[in-house]
Amino acid sequence: MQKYGGNTTCFELQFDKFQIFFDTGSGFQNASLESNKEILIFFSHFHHDHIQGLAFNKYLLASETKTCISSALANSENLNKILRYYFSGDYFPLDLFENLGNVTFSDFTATQKSLRDHFRVEAIKLAHPGGSFGYSVMTDNKKFVFLCDNEFTTSQSEELKKFVEKADVVIWDGMFTKEELRTKAGWGHSSIEQGIDFFSTVNCGQIIISHHAPYRTDAELDKINQSLPYGFQLAKDGHVLGL
Repeated sequence: MQKYGGNTTCFELQFDKFQIFFDTGSGFQNASLESNKEILIFFSHFHHDHIQGLAFNKYLLASETKTCISSALANSENLNKILRYYFSGDYFPLDLFENLGNVTFSDFTATQKSLRDHFRVEAIKLAHPGGSFGYSVMTDNKKFVFLCDNEFTTSQSEELKKFVEKADVVIWDGMFTKEELRTKAGWGHSSIEQGIDFFSTVNCGQIIISHHAPYRTDAELDKINQSLPYGFQLAKDGHVLGL
């Protein structure tokens, strides 16, 4: 996927005083962390493809870069244990967090409270093996929603509609097509067509289809992108959107 990129999930949201990341897949290694901003990382869950880039961002290793890590899926103590276990011992050549005194862990509710004077952060439980959470970030007049990884079912519809209502940008898990999904029950992902159907009855702005299947070619993605209705587009590495 030279055109769309093959990095795993990492989305960035920029504010004047804050830099927010949702997951640190392999794309995180290319992110420029700004030392003059507060940096927040929210993890949806802890599968390999959503955390693997954390150790490879050169800015994270700089002492002047202050970073807070949080997740609605685990409290700060368990979050610390999960990431330390992954980035040490048998799975990584050094204990990453022994060298990261500039990184702190925070309970999600505490993080929410600390940000209330700037913007609101909410979470919603998603359907994914091992658990996963989606997030929304709201200012007075803008709203961003991140929904990866999720195996959409109609039982989620009403709660999800309320969560995404009036969002300016929504990131939707569209790993599979409708046909592929027939044999992928339990994999924890949704289809592109489910996203199109769901948002046909919801008041939202731009819908970004993400988490492309790794076997998808640029030609296949181009064909899908051209078939999408107005307001939908496929995610690309390095793509920048204004809210």
